[in-house]
Amino acid sequence: MASDRRRLRIERLLDEAEDAVARYDWQAVREAAQAVLAFDPENSDAIDLLTGAERALSISAPTPASPRTTSGFPSASSPTSDQPRSFANGRYQVKRFLGEGGKKRVYQAHDSALDRDVAIAVIKAEGLDDVARTRITREAQAMGRLGDHPNILQIHDLGEEPSDGSGQAHGQTYLILPLMTGGSVDRLIQKAPDDRIGLEQALDIAKGLCRGLEFAHGRRIIHRDLKPGNVWLADDGTAKIRDFGLAVVLDRSRITGEGMMVGT
Repeated sequence: MASDRRRLRIERLLDEAEDAVARYDWQAVREAAQAVLAFDPENSDAIDLLTGAERALSISAPTPASPRTTSGFPSASSPTSDQPRSFANGRYQVKRFLGEGGKKRVYQAHDSALDRDVAIAVIKAEGLDDVARTRITREAQAMGRLGDHPNILQIHDLGEEPSDGSGQAHGQTYLILPLMTGGSVDRLIQKAPDDRIGLEQALDIAKGLCRGLEFAHGRRIIHRDLKPGNVWLADDGTAKIRDFGLAVVLDRSRITGEGMMVGT
């Protein structure tokens, strides 16, 4: 019983850390990850989260020379020496580091072919097994299958840089996504007085989510991890559902083990 309680406590702390990642609260990420490691010093997810939080705090901590934007990101900066400079043979030029979660590092980059800024979610290769790689492919396929719905975050591309020792971003799987400067609904709630957004705005967001989910369900895709941290806002306030990494495509075999619980 004690071990079950400890496991549940660890899972709750990891959920708290992931939610903090969604709102770019790196101090909270660090504290939650450290708490997990106090119970389980070799927990790989907590180690990844702590590493990402420490890195984000060192790179993007607000200073007088690095003001924060309304989206919660620091102002644009040049890539540091320890992060990739480009992807896809130089098409995507990395501009700045945006954040890091347990499984992904996210950068803002400029698409030189289409002259637009995008977000690049780089999948961490360390410790990936076949199931994890299947989840990555599933996320891209699920989002791609949903097409260009206004309430679902569209995926522009899925790629993998071959390893050739050139010093660029090689040997890494990545997703090209729209750059969502409006931040997450979770962050919107955190910034609102008493953690309460206005009724009209809440209803607009809820209606958008219902439209997006209805569209996804019509294509036999279930999200399974819907929460404020996985709903992002476009510049005009349109709510977009993101992160279909745990999605189930009903006409395909599952990869979740029998008896397992996933999502939140």
